[in-house]
Amino acid sequence: MVDKKTIVFPTLLFGTFFLLISITGIIQIKIVRNNLNGLLGNQGEILFNHVKREIDINLEYLDLLDKSPSVITPSFLNILVYDETIAESIYAVLTETNGGNLDNVPLGNILILNEKGKTIARKGSPKVPGATIQSFVSNKQDTFIKMPTSKVQSLLIGVRLKDFIIFTSVDENELESLRRKYIIKEIIENEGKRFDVSGIILYDPQGGVYAWTGEKKEHTFILARSLNSKFLPKYTMEVFLSRGGADEIFKQTMTNFVLILVLLALSGAVTTYATFLLARKYDKKVKDMEKDMEMKERLVSLGKLASGMAHEIRNPLNAISISIQRLKREFAPGDEKKDEYNKFIEIMRGELNRVDRIVEEFLLSTKSRTPFSSENIYNLVEDVVIILHEKAAMKNVTLINNVAKDIRVECQTERIKQAFYNIILNGVEAIAGNGTVEILSALTGSHVNILVKDTGSGISEADMHSIFDYYYTTKDKGIGLGLPISYMIVKDHGGDIKVFSEKGKGTKFTISLPLVQQKAENIKIETQNKKES
Repeated sequence: MVDKKTIVFPTLLFGTFFLLISITGIIQIKIVRNNLNGLLGNQGEILFNHVKREIDINLEYLDLLDKSPSVITPSFLNILVYDETIAESIYAVLTETNGGNLDNVPLGNILILNEKGKTIARKGSPKVPGATIQSFVSNKQDTFIKMPTSKVQSLLIGVRLKDFIIFTSVDENELESLRRKYIIKEIIENEGKRFDVSGIILYDPQGGVYAWTGEKKEHTFILARSLNSKFLPKYTMEVFLSRGGADEIFKQTMTNFVLILVLLALSGAVTTYATFLLARKYDKKVKDMEKDMEMKERLVSLGKLASGMAHEIRNPLNAISISIQRLKREFAPGDEKKDEYNKFIEIMRGELNRVDRIVEEFLLSTKSRTPFSSENIYNLVEDVVIILHEKAAMKNVTLINNVAKDIRVECQTERIKQAFYNIILNGVEAIAGNGTVEILSALTGSHVNILVKDTGSGISEADMHSIFDYYYTTKDKGIGLGLPISYMIVKDHGGDIKVFSEKGKGTKFTISLPLVQQKAENIKIETQNKKES
């Protein structure tokens, strides 16, 4: 199991770093928002002051014009144009009047007459010459407009409508007020277009809308302040600036920040997961190394024990062999029993030789210093198949050698045959009834894989982790040395053994061997052999 510290520490480190980045990002976002609002405020201040200055300059020229008509005014302050605009607006208002309640008509002096010139309604003190009225009554004209002059600063407009005649007179003060209003409206419209603002609204002291351009929109920055103009005292102005650009910048900043957080979270998750995988892989590798070392230590001990026991066993075997030779030579019975006697002597000698051969094979399996030689892998497997053929046939098990015939490996011949023997025999003994044990090969780069597949009962998941353990066996007569010895032999060849099994569906052993042994290893073995000799 992976140490918790291996996972907890990088996770906490990443969490702390992520939290700090998040807090810093939130603070930076607030700073960006405040800066954007500050920029909009500065832009609004500049526009506000500019519009105020334009209003003051134009109204000051207008005031000078009233006091001294001969003063030279700027080209943009054309009074005649404003008077014509005022006249057009008043004319439009009069044509829309229905002759009813005149309080709703935004004019101070109105006179309404019938077709015979009789007064129907009046508002204020309109001054309409009788000759002008008579010209309408006599149907001589339908429209009358008298523009202001340098001598008479007033405006008179009359219109014949469907059922009545309507007149309005605009005196000097009212005309001056209208001029101011139209001049201010034009300034607001021009500056609004120039600075690309959403809208500008000017309010009178009573809070009513005096002049405006554009309209109120959502997501706008509003700057509202008193105008503080000597020509328009107690007037206030609102400037509406579009937040589109600022919101776009803020949105982009937020997107970048969220993207950074997402990438950071993903990278942290990937890093944590990679750390976990590497730690688990490292932990597994360490455990495998520990297991290999432990097994090698046990097998080395086993080799030493086997070597000592072999010498101890061979001594009495030699004594028994000499005694049997003396019995055969010096204590032979008479002729009638000589044949039977010799037969028993040969049986004893055969069994002694068999025991000596078993001891020799056991010693051979533990010798890691045997020289390497290039061998045909098919022939090695075939030798083992021939040896186990009778044993397999007794259990109705078929041995199939499908190893490629052209593959050669550098190996310790008898030891590698012993490893094959143990693994193939394990497959034969795992089959209860009829079955097969197939041996195949596959080249993978610089290695060859020898696959031993049986149709036996398989290995349980619980036993899978212990099959290479010293003295571990599930057989009634086994001692648990075959697979550990095979494992040690393959490892001594620089190879590996992997097992794939499913309970009830058979087992597959994959023995991986390098085609060529490392030269340094061969030199080391030859040097050790010379020292021993």
